Amino acid sequence: MRVTIADDHRPFAEGLAAWLAELGIEVLRIACDADELLAFVAEDPPDVVIVDICMPPTRTDEGLQAAEALDASHPDVGVLVISTYSETGWATRLLRRRQRGVGYLLKNSVDNVAVLRDALDRVRAGGVVIDPEIAVNLVTQRTIALQLESLTKREREVLRVLAEGRSNAGIARVLGIAARTVENHVSNIFAKLNVVNVNDGNPRVLAVLELQRAEGRSPHRQ
Repeated sequence: MRVTIADDHRPFAEGLAAWLAELGIEVLRIACDADELLAFVAEDPPDVVIVDICMPPTRTDEGLQAAEALDASHPDVGVLVISTYSETGWATRLLRRRQRGVGYLLKNSVDNVAVLRDALDRVRAGGVVIDPEIAVNLVTQRTIALQLESLTKREREVLRVLAEGRSNAGIARVLGIAARTVENHVSNIFAKLNVVNVNDGNPRVLAVLELQRAEGRSPHRQ
């Protein structure tokens, strides 16, 4: 198997290359950014590319952009994305663009040589590999989405006003409905979102967090 690595953290990339060599995998080149990676692949396409998500110049999603570019220019080259961050948004974006020969692993999983070798083999063969931690998050996210879909239109309206930090009386004033009606809606929301019987948090806070997660917002950013 022939592999090209793209990671601006040189010690990590060189250590990874040494591990791969011990496994009998040939490392063609090590790129320090997405542009260099694309140039290397155009010059000598590998079987699989291992690319970090966060690389220069902005250290945001250059690796994903490179993966998307490779899907268009070299669809037969497998792409194994690695990252320090367990971001379901990045994983979803990657899988929407590529349905075969693709993988997303956390860097702490790459430390396990057996896991790395298995991932490379599967990606090279056209399979899909997702780090277990990310897979759990994806399933959780989907579960939250399904729970929110079970809410009625009015319950969604109540939840959105609740997310503004308003009391039941405040929600009643904003929506122009009776306070007792709000109480019933809030009770139904808690039940449908599975946050009724909680011992370690405020149900109102947990319900808001469910909404924010489903909409891809951090509770610390508006």
